[in-house]
Parts: sequence; C-alpha cells; structure tokens
Amino acid sequence: MSDRREDDALLIYPEPQRLPESVRSALEGGEEVVALAKTDMRGGDYGEDYVVLTNARLLVVNERLVEALPLDKVKSVSIRGYINTCVLVAEVDGGQRSLAVFTRGRLEVFDRLVAIANNIVIGKVPYQLLKEQLLNRVREEEERRRLSSTRAAILRLLGLLRPIAPVLVATVVVAVAIRVVGLIPPYLMKILVDEVLTKGRADLLLHVILGLLAVNLVNTVLNSLNAYINTRFNVGVTNTLRARVYRKLHELSLTHYDRFGSGGLWSRIVDDVNRVQWFLSVAFVPLFINAAMVAFVGVTLATLNPWLTLVALTPIPVSVTANIIYRKTASRYYHRLWRKWSRIVSVISDTINAAILVKSFGKEEEFTRKFEGYQTEFERAQMDVFKFEQQIWPAVGLAFTVSSLLVWWFGSKDVLQGAMTLGSLMAFTSYMWQFYSPVFGLIENVRNLQLLGVAAGRIFEILDIEPDVREPPDAVHVELTGNVECDNVWFTYDGIHYALKGVTTRIRSGERVGLVGPSGSGKTTLAKLLLHLYDPQVGSVRFDGVDARRIKLSSLKEQVAIVLQNPVLLDTTIAENIAVGKPGATPEEIIAAAKAAKAHDFIMRLPEAYDTEVGMQGSRLSGGERARVALAAALLKDPKILILDEPTAALDALTEDEVTEELERLTRGRTTIIIAHRLSTLRFTDRIIVMENGRIVEEGTHEELLKRDGLYKRLWEAQLKGLMRMGAAEVGGEARGELVAVARAA
Repeated sequence: MSDRREDDALLIYPEPQRLPESVRSALEGGEEVVALAKTDMRGGDYGEDYVVLTNARLLVVNERLVEALPLDKVKSVSIRGYINTCVLVAEVDGGQRSLAVFTRGRLEVFDRLVAIANNIVIGKVPYQLLKEQLLNRVREEEERRRLSSTRAAILRLLGLLRPIAPVLVATVVVAVAIRVVGLIPPYLMKILVDEVLTKGRADLLLHVILGLLAVNLVNTVLNSLNAYINTRFNVGVTNTLRARVYRKLHELSLTHYDRFGSGGLWSRIVDDVNRVQWFLSVAFVPLFINAAMVAFVGVTLATLNPWLTLVALTPIPVSVTANIIYRKTASRYYHRLWRKWSRIVSVISDTINAAILVKSFGKEEEFTRKFEGYQTEFERAQMDVFKFEQQIWPAVGLAFTVSSLLVWWFGSKDVLQGAMTLGSLMAFTSYMWQFYSPVFGLIENVRNLQLLGVAAGRIFEILDIEPDVREPPDAVHVELTGNVECDNVWFTYDGIHYALKGVTTRIRSGERVGLVGPSGSGKTTLAKLLLHLYDPQVGSVRFDGVDARRIKLSSLKEQVAIVLQNPVLLDTTIAENIAVGKPGATPEEIIAAAKAAKAHDFIMRLPEAYDTEVGMQGSRLSGGERARVALAAALLKDPKILILDEPTAALDALTEDEVTEELERLTRGRTTIIIAHRLSTLRFTDRIIVMENGRIVEEGTHEELLKRDGLYKRLWEAQLKGLMRMGAAEVGGEARGELVAVARAA
C-alpha cells in the first residue's frame, strides 16, 4: 500500500470488491490478483488503463480486456524510459510487447510491479512465499495507519508518559488555580464601580484594594510554581520519549535504517520529540485548563445575565462545526509537511556526512539545487496548510466578533433602561472575554492536538517496529566450533526484491572459503545472514547444526566477527575503536591486534599514537588506515567465525601483500569467509563459492573452477586482461608474455 491516494498507489492483493468491474470480469476461475496499478496515459493521450498482475497472467484492462499474457510465456518485464513518459514492456517468445504508457509520476509504482512480476518469471520465487511476504507488508502498512490516527496516538502517548503523570497532574492543577484566581478581579471591579464609585461606599474601598493586592500576590506565587513544574514536565517528556526512541534505534534492523533514512530517523528522535513536548505544553495541558475555565466562567456569566449569556454562546455551533471539519482533514496536510521537512534534514545530513564525496566530485551545486528544491516543496506544503486553515478559522473569528458586538448592543440598552447596572455590564463583558479566551484556546488546542497526533504517530512508527530478528525465550548459548550450513535460504529486504534465492551450502569448521560474484549477486547479504542480522524468509542458517534462530544473539555476537568493505569507526580514540569488540581489553592485547593487522607502525607515527581521536566515522584516517584498525578490532575479538568483506580493497599493493600473508597465518584453523572482487586475495582459501543473481552457481577450488569454463573463469580472465593492458602500457611486447605467465601463476 502507500501513503498516497489509492489511485496513485500499487494495490497488493486487493479485496475483490475494490477491483473495478472491468478487471473482475477479465479474471478467469481461480485467478488471483497479486498487484494492480493504474496508468495516467492511454497510448499517446491522457487516460487510464489498469495493469494487473495475477498468479497466472499479466493483463492490461480499461473498459475491456486489452492484453493478456500468460506468465509462463513471459521471459521478463521492464520499463523503457523516455523524456517525460515511460513504457511498460514484456519480453515474450516472439519479441518485446509494449503493454502500457505512463508518466514519470507513476514510475515508482510501476517499478514495484515490475519487480514483483520478475520475481515470478525470472527469479522463480515460490508463489506462496511471495504472497506471504507481500501480505505481511500490506498488514504492516494497514496496522501503521490504524495506530497513527490522532486519538490512538495521543492515548498511547499518555500511556508512554505514565511515569511523569504526577507532574502532569500538578501542572494542570496549578494552571487551573491561576485561572480561577484570575476570575476575582472583574468581580472586585464590579463592586468598585457599583458600590464605591456609584453609591459612595468609601468603607469598601480599602477592602477592594487589599483584595486586588492579595490576588496579585497569590498569582505571583502560583506563576513561579507553575514555571518550575512546567520545566520539570517539559524535561520529563523529552527525556522519556527521546530515551525510548533511542533505545529502539538499537533494536531496528538495517532494513529499517534504509527505509527511514538518516534524515527520517533524526527528524523523529529530535524534531518530533520536541514537537510532542511543545504541543503537550501548549495544547494538551491547556485543554484541561480551558475546559475548566469555560465551565467556571460560563456559570458566572449565567448568574450575571442569562439572556446575554445566550447571545455570547451563539458562535459555539460555528466553532464546533469548524473543528469537526478540521479534525477530519488536517492530519493529511501535516503528514505531508513533515515528510517534506524530513527530506531537508536528509540532504543536510548527507552533505555533512559525505562532505568529502560532495567536494571531490564537485557536487556542491547539485546538492544545493536538491536542497533548494526540497525547501521549495516544504514552502509549498506550508502554504497548503495555511490555505487550508484560512478556509476555516477566519469564519470562526468573525462569528465571535459579531457575538461580542451583539452583547454590547443588548447590554448597553439594558443599562440605559435601568435593567442592568454599568458595573454588571463591565463585569459581564470582562468575563465574556475570559470565556471567549478559553473557547479560542480550545479551538487552538484542537488544531494543535492534530499536530500532536501526527508527531506522536511518527514517533510510534519507530516504536511499533518489531525487530526482524528476535531472540526466543528458549534461546541457548552455543560454544561454536565453526561449522556453518545454509539450507535453501530465500531472503528479501522489502518483500519484493529477492537478494538470495534458494542458497544451500556448507562450510566446515576451520575451512577458509572465498565468496565471489558480480556486484549485487548477494554476497554481502549472505554474510549479514551469517551474522544473524536478519532471518531468512525460507530456509535456515545453522551453526554446528543449531538453527541461528535458537541461539542467543549475544552468543553469536561474541563468536562471529566481520570486517566491512567500508569500515565506519566511532568518533573516539584508535585504542577504543580496536577494543570495541572486547570491552576491558588490556593495552598489550590492543597493540598485539594492531600489529597483526599491520596497523601498529602507522599508529605509532601519529602524534598521540593509540590515543589519537579518529574523528566522525574515522574521517581523520585514510581508507587503508581505517581498514587496518577495523581488522585489528576483529582480530582482538578472536572470533570462531571471521567474515572479511573486501578486507584489502583499501590497501596499497605492498600493505595488501603483508596483510594477506598475516591473514593466511591468523586464519589457519579458523572458519573464515572472505568476500572479494580482487581474486588474488583468495589465494590461500580452501574453496571458492561463486554467486550470481542471488544464487550459488559454482563451488570448488581455484583450479577446479578454471576448468569448468563458468562465471569464475570469466571473472578471472577479466582481471588478467586488466593486468595485460597495464603491462602493455608499462612494458614492451617482449615482457608481456612473462607478465601473463606471472599473472596466471598468481
């Protein structure tokens, strides 16, 4: 599903009653709609066609069935892009068939439909697995929408803030007390006008003055107390929510980080928490205060003059109607506004975190244009909010203005006719504005409660996420020996694109295995499953015969280590970065690990050696230096299973040779999985696994794979050609044969 209107969304397994009649009539018996998307063009003109993917066919329907391709005849589905339009194309036995045309505004929707279709026709993903994963995504989205309603979000937020409930109650009580005390001065002014000034009762003057002084003193004390309690409340709200969201960040899987992005997560943990705190202060707490004031002042007004009270109440139906309209539509505008804000935060975050990339590629202008574009979108969203609100609130304000003028009109006539004293009219109008003020406040509270609900809903989007990997209550600690098995492993990050398809392999204890294949073949994904960062949707990963899902997460993390291709270091010292996997490591152990990773020499050349701060993400070190520090951290952990993702990619040739020799020594007898594009890195491995398109296509030793004339041989020959081209540029033809011989012996 999608946050957009249903017409613009990809419908996944829609209920039959939601299907257009023309689509229903095109279905055959037992046929099930997997996905449905609507185009915004028909041929070369604007119009609408339905592209329908079923479990048996790919259909194009408008008022009638236009095209029907059996899936067993379809080889692939793709999108051909042009300047302003795109064409959906299916490759069949007879060639390519153009099925539908749509603008680039629908590209994202059709890209998802194409991915699902290709999972069936190319990936051969089992249909029941595909259906289960897609329905899971639909249910998650529906549940997210249900829980993000304003009322549900606010009620859940109050439950979350239960620990600071006493402070919340105290805030309301003190604030109501301030307002009640504020009701006394108008009554004292009535006595001053009617009794002291009109009737000349000088004996009451001192009492009135002392009463006003007492009210002022009480207000001063209550306001000071209110400021203190409000501060405690605001700090309690932000600390409670931010701590909960931050703790939840550590439970999120990597797919959730990809889904929300750094800007989206940052916006929720900082901006939305601040919004909730602010809205609770200006909307939720004042809601009770204003409601109490409406009750107190309403009774007072009715006591002074029932007829004028009815006149003063005439704008209430207008404001109630406006509030109903506002509540039904406001959240849509604010969700859109804050999504635009998250994009701005994301581009700022990318500019800061990837500063070297932006500057080295000269992308400053491009990022500036992107930032300004997002700023423009945010500005438009703000103006949309403004225009929406201007359709509602000015009419409400006008109703209250007319009502107050009518009160003065009828009240003045009563005073002139002697039916009401001047002091009573002055007191009534003063109380009337004290009545209108909380009514206006309630209207503003309703508006702000919508914003509070949206902000709380965005926070609960994070808090409601169930981790992809959960430890069962009966999980056990296993002392690993290093045996690893993958049995028919299927895995998808998003329920649509499958990164692994039926992977089955076994790695023996102490075996050193290379993992090679083109980019996107699933190598790193397989490594992440071996770290139990994810659970496969089908199949299992077993360590020493025990399913990874039954092993305690802490047990695996203690005994399995990975060195990433682009290691990210913590913003702390080199020593602390090396010791990250082994808290309490001694300086001697840290230095020994650094020496094993060939990092000790460059560390000692730094001004503060092991106490050198590496900067954000290790920015003060070179790529090769970061790689060696990360390798030292993994070696210090002394894992039973070591995963190396391109361990020497960032090293110069001399250092690579030294590190490779050291790795050969350190990995003897240790289960080691090495992911590499540079095949020379794998010269000491016992076996090589070759992957392509999420599947294992070859296994064997280097020599065995070269004899099979498969993908590995093509990768190997491609690297040899690169060496030969370098040799042709550097040496004469006489030395070329010698170079090739050396390369083949590598």
